[in-house]
Order: sequence, then C-alpha cells, then structure tokens
Amino acid sequence: MSVTTPHDTLPSLLEARAATAPGRPAVEYRDTTVTWAELADRVRRARARLRRHTRTPGARLGILARNDPDTLVALLAATAEGREVVLYDGRATAAERDQVAALAGLIGWHTPSAADHADGPAEPEVPALGDPPPAPWFGLVTSGTGGLPKVVRKHWHTTIANAADFAALAGYRGDDRILCTTPVHHAYAFGVAVLPALVTGATLVFASHPAPPTTLARLLRDSRATVVQSVPFLYRAVLDSGEPAAPSALRICLSAGEPLAAPLTEAWNAATGVPLRDQYGSTEFGQIAYTTGTPGGPLQLMPGVTARLRSPDGVWLTAPDPQATGDLYLRQAGAGPVTYWGLPELTAASHCDGWFRTGDTGRLPSPGHVVVEGRTTRRISVAGRKVDPDEVERAVLQVPGVRECWVAAPPEGSPGHGDRFAAFVAVEGGVTETDVRRHVARALSPYKIPTRFHVREALPRTGTGKVHAARLWQEAAGEAARPCGQGGTA
Repeated sequence: MSVTTPHDTLPSLLEARAATAPGRPAVEYRDTTVTWAELADRVRRARARLRRHTRTPGARLGILARNDPDTLVALLAATAEGREVVLYDGRATAAERDQVAALAGLIGWHTPSAADHADGPAEPEVPALGDPPPAPWFGLVTSGTGGLPKVVRKHWHTTIANAADFAALAGYRGDDRILCTTPVHHAYAFGVAVLPALVTGATLVFASHPAPPTTLARLLRDSRATVVQSVPFLYRAVLDSGEPAAPSALRICLSAGEPLAAPLTEAWNAATGVPLRDQYGSTEFGQIAYTTGTPGGPLQLMPGVTARLRSPDGVWLTAPDPQATGDLYLRQAGAGPVTYWGLPELTAASHCDGWFRTGDTGRLPSPGHVVVEGRTTRRISVAGRKVDPDEVERAVLQVPGVRECWVAAPPEGSPGHGDRFAAFVAVEGGVTETDVRRHVARALSPYKIPTRFHVREALPRTGTGKVHAARLWQEAAGEAARPCGQGGTA
C-alpha cells in the first residue's frame, strides 16, 4: 500500500511546511540556514523575477543545479509557475548542455543564484495574477552507453509518492537532519534526500560537491546529521580519512550506485554503530527497492513497483523459482511507460509487452522482493561463454587487503578487445597481483579469471564517486607501452 500524502505538488508541499513549521530549518549549506518561512519567501521573490523575465510562458526550462539552497529555490519557483524543468549538472560543458537542450527542447539554461530572490519587497501581484496549473512532468538526465545523455520524462505525482513511500519505509522523521552528499540533479539524491525533506519537514543539509573525504567526515560529525545518503566509495573514504567516528545522532545510512562490499559494511558498523542500508534505484523509476536487513540480501520492492524476469532467449519466466536468474523488467503503477525526450526510438526499444527493461539481471526470491545480480550490458563474452563482471568483482573483494575492484572488457576497437578482460584492483600495501590471482582462482572457474590484473593504490573516480573507466583504460594503455622495468604493476 502506497503512503498517501495530501500534498502531491512541490508548491503545496512547500506551503504545508511553511504553514506548520515556519521557524524550523528547511535547508542548511555551509554557514547559511534557511527556515521554511524564509524558503517560501525566497520562492515568491524568484517567481516574481521569473515572470518579469519570461518571454515564452510555459516553455521548458533547464536548471543548472548545484548542491545549494539557490538551486532548490529556482526549482520550486519554476514549478510553481507551471514550468516543466530539466535538472542538469551545473558543471557540465557547453557542448554537453547543448546536447541536453536539443533533446529536451529547452528554451535555455538558468544558473540559480542569490539574484533570483534578491532583497526587496516580494511583488504582491504574483498571487493576484493567479497560479498557473502545475506542470505534470519534469526531466532528469542520465547517461547511456558511451556517455550519451538521455533526458527521462518524470511524472511529479508518481515521483513525490515514490519519495514519500521511501521515507516511510526507511523510517524518516520530521525532526531528522538529512545530509545530501551526492549531486542533487541525480535521481538518488533527489528522491532520497530532497523530496523526503519536503514530504516530512526534515532539514536538508547540503554537502558541497565534490567534497574531499576529510571535509565530508567533519560535516557528518558537525552537521548533527541523523540520515546520510552517499555511495560506497565515499563511505570508505570517510573511514580512511582519519577523522573521529560519526556522532551518536546518526541513525540511518543509505548507500546506492554500486554493490556494497561486506568488509565495508562491517567496518562502517564498527566505526559508527549504524549499519549501511542498500538502496536500488534508477533515474527512470526513482527508488525501486530497499533493504532493512543484512547487506547482500533480498531488497523489498517499493509500493507500486512490480518486477518480472525474462530469459536471455526472450521467454518470460513465470514459474516460481527463487533461484532463477533473468533480465529484470519493471512496471510502476500510475507512471505509464518510461519516456525519453527527443529519443522516441530508445523509448520504444526500452519496453517489451508494456514492461521496462532495466538492463540488470536478478532474481525474484519471494513476492515483493528482488535480488539484483549485475548489469546485462556489462556481460563479457569469453570464448562464447558469458562472464558477469559483478560476480568477478565480488570474488576479488574477498581477497584480504583488497579495497576496491572494477572489472571490464577493453573498450571496443582498442587493443585486447575480444575474449579478454581486466580487473583493476586497489590494494593495501604488500598485496601483489599473484596474491589476488591465486585467491580468485580458488573461487571462480578458469574462464571467469581476468586476463590481466592491474594492481594499484586507488581507483580514479568521477565527480559522482563512480569508477572513472576511461582514465583506467588510458592508464592501462600507458603501462603496456612502458619498457620493462619502468614502472607499472600488471
């Protein structure tokens, strides 16, 4: 049963918070605190400015987002004016912005700033002009194969209901302080931190992005956060920063973006006393499933989300079998088919019999639960046999002294592409390639053992904390080009 909320638009959620708790902190960022009443006032001023400067009312607007209160004000103001908005990375290049604008049909990009709600009387004619009907849709950007952008058309009512359901399932409260550590324009932060704060009245604490691990560790302690959403890489970085353990106020720690390794969950629990909770989501669906049990166990599907499996040869798996693995397909009640603005062919190709293809493989061990096992798009062909990189990564992570691992085949067209694949392994001092290879050989069949192990101190990361694949392959190519005895560990 989905959680019901009497407010299913951003403007109505803001009005409710400003009316019931006007003096409570709504947003905190660095040394700035904005109460719910102050946030509502800033939004009124921003709406007035938006009306004064709008030449094409109702046109779709792009917002270059950052983790700060000005971005939230701009989003709330544009939505209250009935505008469809697309949230995108404020650090994107001009070429990337042009790509997204063309796909989504944007009239332009807006960079939020304090000028949107500058001091001065909020114009009284804003409510007098009448509130336009709320736009039912907005857009979030995700990257596909090769890094090409996709703009997912999202339904506001379904998205807010999904966030409310997640907040209830995870146990959020109105007195919580939610620390948002990942980019606000991504579905994870948006649905697990931003919208739940509006739904529950909790305080949203923005961490600057990207934040150095030591800064994040101090913010985790000094912000008095009770809820934190982050990714495994950042949790590990916080543990390695040398800063004191998190305060006793912390009670909910959420993780997404990549699988949780058992050693990390154990180390985090030992340091903080709070377990890491796995969350599975996507830009298309928001929050799909959540665990309240042990890491690696089945995840509970969110209300309104149903799952189905399909075999690689295209047959739907209907017989109950907790061990059956297949390609994972989803439906979301009330949302309709997933739509990509500007990419009708992709929209059509992403569905089968009314079900959306996630690109993940998994199992359905019991009604309402799912186990996600890997990405179908990451499968590697080795002499005609399929290798799941996630399975190999899990085996490598069990090796003592291994901190991180990423497994993949060389990019298409590069030397070594074909029946070869590599493991990039971050290790503690003293661990060698031979150590890793011997342990993995005891756990996996010979064809699942990577052709090369690139052992190093750390794996490079993107701004969202994910492994920087392109940089790894560039470094690997450099290692291969060096004469023997001139560095490199492979």
